[in-house]
Amino acid sequence: MTDPRQIQTRASLCQALQELFESVDSGYLAVATKAKIAPATLHAMVTGASFPRWVTLKSVLIALGVPQEELAAWQTAHQRAAGDKPAAGPGWPLAEVTDPFRFDLEVHHAIDTGDADLSALPVYVPREHDRMLAQVVARGAAGDSRIAVLVGGSSTGKTRACWEALHLLRAQPEPWRLWHPIDPTRPEAALACLTKLSPYTVVWLNEAQFYLADSALGESVAAALRELLRDARRAPVLVLATLWPKYWDSLTSRADPDLHAQARELLDGHNLPVPDAFTGTDLEALVNQKDSDPRLGEASERAQDGRITQYLAGVPVLMDRYHQAAPPIRALIHAAMDARRLGRGPRLPLALLADAAPGYLTNTEWDQTDEHWLTHALNYVTQPCNGIPGILTPAKPDTARNRRTSANAAAPPQAGIGPMYRLADYLDQHARRARADQIPPIDFWTAAARHAQPGDFKALGDAARARGLYRDAAQLWKHATSCYGDPHAAAALVEHMHELNPNDHHPAYWAAAHTSLDDLLAEFELVVQLRTVGADEAVRMLLARDPVHTTVDDLTAAATLVRRMRTMGMDAKATQLADGAAAHAPLDNPAVMPMLQEIAGHKQITTLLIGSPAAPTALDPADVVSQLDTLRMIGADEQARVLADRAAAYIPLDNPADVVRLLDRLRHIGADEQIVALTNRFPAAGLFWLWLRDGDRQRRFAFGREPDGSPAAPWTWDDLE
Repeated sequence: MTDPRQIQTRASLCQALQELFESVDSGYLAVATKAKIAPATLHAMVTGASFPRWVTLKSVLIALGVPQEELAAWQTAHQRAAGDKPAAGPGWPLAEVTDPFRFDLEVHHAIDTGDADLSALPVYVPREHDRMLAQVVARGAAGDSRIAVLVGGSSTGKTRACWEALHLLRAQPEPWRLWHPIDPTRPEAALACLTKLSPYTVVWLNEAQFYLADSALGESVAAALRELLRDARRAPVLVLATLWPKYWDSLTSRADPDLHAQARELLDGHNLPVPDAFTGTDLEALVNQKDSDPRLGEASERAQDGRITQYLAGVPVLMDRYHQAAPPIRALIHAAMDARRLGRGPRLPLALLADAAPGYLTNTEWDQTDEHWLTHALNYVTQPCNGIPGILTPAKPDTARNRRTSANAAAPPQAGIGPMYRLADYLDQHARRARADQIPPIDFWTAAARHAQPGDFKALGDAARARGLYRDAAQLWKHATSCYGDPHAAAALVEHMHELNPNDHHPAYWAAAHTSLDDLLAEFELVVQLRTVGADEAVRMLLARDPVHTTVDDLTAAATLVRRMRTMGMDAKATQLADGAAAHAPLDNPAVMPMLQEIAGHKQITTLLIGSPAAPTALDPADVVSQLDTLRMIGADEQARVLADRAAAYIPLDNPADVVRLLDRLRHIGADEQIVALTNRFPAAGLFWLWLRDGDRQRRFAFGREPDGSPAAPWTWDDLE
């Protein structure tokens, strides 16, 4: 029998095991089965491909017939051999690789929230591919050489998943190493050291196409990796690789000539798909983690279509491209930023950006641009960043999608304003902070006046005025009025021009002639403004124009405008407008009462409140307060009493704040009977505290009440069972 006292090195332990194995009449399979280990593990131990742990060696020794009393000597021999460690192969000890950025493992940096207490990497949310990868890594930890190839689009989390998978290896008793070959080139570095790898090494092949698709060395690298994975003497090794889908397809597809035969054999069957987006339970798990890491919260709120990892990784690149952009490109970006933060909608006309951008450049910078500056700038800003859209992305026309239309419905007209672009959401938010103290140049405002959309002129004009740019504000408001009839812009224009020249009423007449009449509330705003500046003739001019058909939604505005018309002696027009509004008034809507009062006195109100069965359920505390004020203002005291009766009996009590306001209003108008009726409902509705406020109830019901409504008798702690 072999004398374990002679074993000093790993090589002598290997030799002793071979002699011991040859002395028994059993094959690898039989001994491995008896020792309860894998045949490959036994083979690697006997051939010296791997150094066994004592518990594994003990099982093999017993299976080979070593007596129990000799095991202590073998354990001592195992300890001596363990101290005879071979020279470490390429790579770093995994225990030292605790920061993926320090070791340049090409894990993407995440967005910066400015919180210095956050870790460099966001909280990790495992998905299905992580569970599949963990199984491969576990096989490697158990002693088998394995390869895993994570296949997914840009910034989908492939490299981060590989990094997270290393945690399992860090917990193993045998220390692992990590090798990331990159110098002088990736394929050259791989070929130079693949044969020198020691067992328990992770081969880190991020962006594996750089190793395997190289026209000169790619197939040699693939062949060397295949040899490594089947060499039991160097087991276990773990190859972790990442690929985009297009590179996976090119490396694994057969072609003529077959340029990637070795790569195909290496990769085939080892791909782990990484999805582009978080969906279903994965998205729910991420949302549940957002409180532990604000970066996840931001990504879950702003990332489009669940593309969380792309947002986390793409935004830093987006910001880098913004900060590194040449002056003409940055000018185009600043024009887009300012347009969005000052009131422009999300769809930005290229014409606006192109006309505004030169104003952001110095004379020297503008002189250095060539005739193709805009093309170069667009190529730069539309380049995607790590799986998310670029700084600007082309915006498609607002065509109807997933909406049914009638056979006779005409397609909406498209404004002939040319190409449109959208600014990246993150840069939009960034600009609102970073450029808050910046006033855009003249070219921006003139371009905005030429190219803004109907809904943008008023907001842009307001922004100009707030910054002291009075002329630009007036120009924007005038365009909004002349081109689109915007009454809000017209009112702002009248006020603004009156402040500059109080004696000039030309702007008032112009506004009265050009404003649209399809928004009664806005029209009334203009009327008020015209009256404020003393342009009564302009008011008459405006009201003399035929009002268009009014709808239910603007009944209150119609009633207000009717009153204004009548105070100005325009009874015929007022009646015309009132009749049109009343014809469409639903009786289950208490908001129509002021309109009905204008039309035919109190009759319609009485019918609404008494004759309509829907009235009790339609009441809302806030509406009732407003309606009571209106009824008292128009002298409809009886109708106010009827409404108060209804409110006291049927008003919902689920919002105490609204109920308190109604109660205060009833007190204000002296509706004592209705107050009693209303407050008597409070205790059953859980508003006993509010019920106690009336009279001396606080004193009489100091110990609460009984179910029948009587005051509870005094009681103490001793009365409780």
